[in-house]
Amino acid sequence: MPAQFNTLCQETMLYEAWNNVKSKGSAGGIDGVTIEEFNKDKIKQIQQLREELLNGTWKPQPYLQIAIPKTKDPTEKRILGMAVVRDKIVQQAIRSIIEPRFERLFLPNSFAYRPGKGALKTIKYIVKQCGNKDYQFALRLDVDNFFDEIDHTILEQRLTAIGVEDEIIRLIMLSVKMGRVKQSGIWTEPTKGIPQGAVLSPLLANLYLHSFDQFAVSKGLPYARYGDDSFILCKTQEQADDIKDKAQKYLSSKLKLSLNTPACSTITEGFDFLGVTIKGQKVFITDKKKEELEGRILGLFFGPDGLVPKSQKTWDGFRNYYAKLLPQQDLEFFDTVLIKRITFAIENTDVFKSKTFLMTSLSNIHFLSKQYNKQQKQHVEEIVGFFLNNKSKDKQVSNEKTNRKIIQERKKEYRKLETETSGLLVNKPGTFIGLTTRGVSATYKGKVIAQHHKDNLSQIIITGQGVSLSSNLIDYCLTNRIPIDFFDHQGTHLGTIITAKSIQTSLWAKQSEADETKRNSIALGIITGKIKNQYSLLKYFHKYHKNHYPNLLEKIKNMDEGVQSFKDWKRSAKNISNDFMQKLIGHEAQIAIRYWDYIRELFSDDNIGFERREHQGATDIVNSMLNYGYAILYVRVWQALLAARLNPFDSIIHAHQEGKPTLVYDFVEIFRSQVVDRIVISLIQKGQNIAMAKGLLTDKTRQLLVKSVMERLARYEKYQGEEMKMEQIILRQAKLLAKAFEGTKKFKPYIAKW
Repeated sequence: MPAQFNTLCQETMLYEAWNNVKSKGSAGGIDGVTIEEFNKDKIKQIQQLREELLNGTWKPQPYLQIAIPKTKDPTEKRILGMAVVRDKIVQQAIRSIIEPRFERLFLPNSFAYRPGKGALKTIKYIVKQCGNKDYQFALRLDVDNFFDEIDHTILEQRLTAIGVEDEIIRLIMLSVKMGRVKQSGIWTEPTKGIPQGAVLSPLLANLYLHSFDQFAVSKGLPYARYGDDSFILCKTQEQADDIKDKAQKYLSSKLKLSLNTPACSTITEGFDFLGVTIKGQKVFITDKKKEELEGRILGLFFGPDGLVPKSQKTWDGFRNYYAKLLPQQDLEFFDTVLIKRITFAIENTDVFKSKTFLMTSLSNIHFLSKQYNKQQKQHVEEIVGFFLNNKSKDKQVSNEKTNRKIIQERKKEYRKLETETSGLLVNKPGTFIGLTTRGVSATYKGKVIAQHHKDNLSQIIITGQGVSLSSNLIDYCLTNRIPIDFFDHQGTHLGTIITAKSIQTSLWAKQSEADETKRNSIALGIITGKIKNQYSLLKYFHKYHKNHYPNLLEKIKNMDEGVQSFKDWKRSAKNISNDFMQKLIGHEAQIAIRYWDYIRELFSDDNIGFERREHQGATDIVNSMLNYGYAILYVRVWQALLAARLNPFDSIIHAHQEGKPTLVYDFVEIFRSQVVDRIVISLIQKGQNIAMAKGLLTDKTRQLLVKSVMERLARYEKYQGEEMKMEQIILRQAKLLAKAFEGTKKFKPYIAKW
């Protein structure tokens, strides 16, 4: 058995390789097996791996292909190939066998991926060479897409030429040519290139460019290469241009590679290489690089023992590279950033459970600068002091949260009481409503059946016949602008007792003189509010019912499409076009169809027979409740428009009808879904005792519905940064509509949160 292959198949070699893979803690590949999982069954796994190698049956898994942002340009992606754990072991064992042979071959000018070399030594070598006054120009060469462009035939020839055994070469090329699989399961078979992220790839990359190292060194100029980045010092610009052309020709003809645009500058001007800027023999970083490194420090994460492994690796990189190259002032800046990151973690996470945990973490973290390391004890004390102070603040905040919660609970309790007592509903014949020292009272046969404090009363609704009112009550309501509304059994609004002061016509002229552009703009605002509030209501119910009603998914998608279509049209629509209003109403109608289609499906198992939206003459309970609820809402909207000095008969969207408050029909569209539809749907879905008799809602159903709508109008919610009742929101919206007619403000509709 050939010596190299014999060594590979020894258990000791495979265990050594396994320990190396385990120490790096690398992620698993396509099979999802982690280091921890492999470790549980490592004896059996390694024995099986050895047998497969001896029998020639080892079949590596494809690489899991993932994409990460490139360091040089985060907008571009670097494609990595992640091998499974058992395949990493084989590659690591092969690397251990062939690397000594490669190292004897490689030139000292090659610094990447090699024992005892690295980026730090590359920079120190370059800085030293820059001290030679004979050289004035620094030429930087960068191979384009290097790992992905390596030619398999050339690579195999190089392996053969340096004496790697045939079976080892076969295993290497099997690993190199193995396919890549995306997380979606799509297979890609490479015809060239080596997978970045594979254990063998760095070694093979250096072997591939070894002949280029020989070519560059033969020119007798200071030269260094780190991966696919090369540096050559030249005496003149002409010499630099000549070397650049020859290098490109060599790479193209011998290695089938090409260069990105080469960079050349004088040593005194300075140049960037491996994340730092070199100027003469000084090393520093640009402001942009400084900002990038600051971001990486602020992205560190902590655990009970200090930095988590990935973050510790990042910080070790800072200590082993930048800390040995950069001026102390830069290092002190990065140390302050680290402290900032620690204090942020203290303030915003609970990773440091106690002072002891924090002290343990800090003892494992070392600073970059001499000054901060010298004063480490002082900085640790300051951080611990911040931690203890923050703990004290946390206790205060916790107490404040507890108190706030208690206050909010009480507030909710009394707001509910306020909501329930803000409107007085009377429907019992023989009831008398009068004013007493205690407030407004409703009595029946001498017995008080309802009583409301005067300060909280905002509306009186009478839905029955034979109800009498005292003149004192009427005077009080007129003085305080509390409307008294009358409805019949079908929900028809019979009339309202309101003060004459409620009707001011100062804006009626401006309203009637509004041009088409202004009217179209207001119409767009109203319809936008209607559509968005319908959409919000469906999303609210969908959140809770999507799993119970499978068909709702299709219905909500239809609504999504309708709303998106409206948004697309709205972006390009011009409100001066002749067909603007026609198209606006067309979108409104289409979305209304989808809206009621969703609600019909929502009622599919409530056994209430809702088929479609019907306005007049409805005989089903859903439409009857909706129509009755809308009648109450119409009145409140009408009163709000009058309070805003607007003419309720001068509409924008609905056609003018003699004696009909068509502006009310326009304006109410914004609020119908959130005030009435939501109430009706909830009452039905909660299984409330609702019914119809002789084609009309029963008294109890009407009473429940009116009471619920009144409570909804009196309920508080956040609007424009304030907590206010829905009836106050309607009034504020009416006043905003008035300003839109005046031309002092653009109308923006109320949009409900869901």
